[in-house]
Amino acid sequence: MTAPKLVLYNSNLCPYAARAVLALAETNQEHEVVPIDLSVPRPEWYLKDINPYGQVPALKVNDEDIILESLFVAEYVADLHPEAGLLPKDALQRAQTRYLIHHWGARTQPAHHKATFTADSAEAAPLRAALITELEKVNSLLLDAHRVEGDGNGPFFLGDKFTFADLAIAPFLGRFFLLGQYNDIKEITKDEFPQLERFFEWKEAILGRASVQKATPSQETLTTNYRKWVK
Repeated sequence: MTAPKLVLYNSNLCPYAARAVLALAETNQEHEVVPIDLSVPRPEWYLKDINPYGQVPALKVNDEDIILESLFVAEYVADLHPEAGLLPKDALQRAQTRYLIHHWGARTQPAHHKATFTADSAEAAPLRAALITELEKVNSLLLDAHRVEGDGNGPFFLGDKFTFADLAIAPFLGRFFLLGQYNDIKEITKDEFPQLERFFEWKEAILGRASVQKATPSQETLTTNYRKWVK
């Protein structure tokens, strides 16, 4: 089967778009990139022909079809390359993968956002405590991940292999350091919270992966860019 022609509409600063970037990198899928500047109004052609909501990523397939939303774009790329093993074959693992991604987006990431972008440290302190509670739940999900024969005991969600759950959350782990950049609350460390050992093992393995490092802007760039979110 002939590989489809893919064009990715991307912003390097967007963590959601980074999911698509990682999927393309992990599968070695050839593609073209069209940069979209999110700091200015989207051009009319983008709103008309690509994404009426102006968001990234968007993926054009064979100069005709458009796929929107980061998880759907990344999943499409992963489906093109089953040999990469990003999407687990086991039904239970696929369900757990979906839930971990959902949990992070619905609960963990909002808690991190609130604690990070509240300038008043007195207000941020209880928000940090709420984030720690959410991280304890993530830690439990990581510990309870179902393993099948051949997965190994590695640090990723499903063992030795970097898979879709790791890919989907990696861009947000790459911004985890922002906690404490805009207020005086302390960062969350494994020395202070040994009950989060599995979380930190997972986080460090993901951030050490070459594809993730390449897709993550420098800390200085991210700190400057996200300052606009501070209350």
